[in-house]
Amino acid sequence: MRPLVLCLMGLFCLLVPLGCGGGGGSSVGVGSEGRPSAEEAQASRRVREEATVEEETEVSRYSYNAVGKRDPFRSFISKTVVVDSGEEAIGPLQVHEIDQYKLRGIVWNIGAPRALVEDPDGIGHVVDIGTLIGKNWGKVTQIKPEEIVITEEYRDPIENELIINEITMRLPDPGDEDKD
Repeated sequence: MRPLVLCLMGLFCLLVPLGCGGGGGSSVGVGSEGRPSAEEAQASRRVREEATVEEETEVSRYSYNAVGKRDPFRSFISKTVVVDSGEEAIGPLQVHEIDQYKLRGIVWNIGAPRALVEDPDGIGHVVDIGTLIGKNWGKVTQIKPEEIVITEEYRDPIENELIINEITMRLPDPGDEDKD
C-alpha cells in the first residue's frame, strides 16, 4: 500500500507543475516580450477608469427616501386606541357601555350646563353637550336639571335606515345614594 501511495504522490507532483504552467495558449494582444501591447494596455486602463466613474456616480446619485417607512425612534406601543371605522380616536368615556356609567351630579345654572358621570372604575368625568360617551358613539344632546339625554345614531344593516336611540340618565334619589 505504501508504494502505491508514494507512486501516486510522485505522479501528482509531476503533473501539477505541467498543468499550471504558462506554456501554450494564444498570444493575441501580447507583444514580443510577453506583455500586452501599449494600445491594449491603454484601452484596458480607459475601461477601468470608466467603470470607476460609473460606480462613483451611482453612489452619489442615491438619496434616502423615508416615505412609507416606519420612524425607528417612535415607540411601537400606541398611546391612543383607533376605531375600526376610521373615525377619530376613542376617548376615556368610550371604553364602557352607556348603562355602566352613573350620573353623579349636574351643574345647571351656568351658560353651558355640565354633568358629572362616574365610570365603572370609580373615575369621575365632566361632560357637556356634544361629549361622546359609550362604545356606540353616543353623544350628550341635552342636560336637564335632573337628567342627561344621550343620543346614539346607527344604521339598520338590513333596511339601511338611520335609527336614533335616546338614552336617559337620571340623578339618583337622595335615599338611593347609600346603595351605590
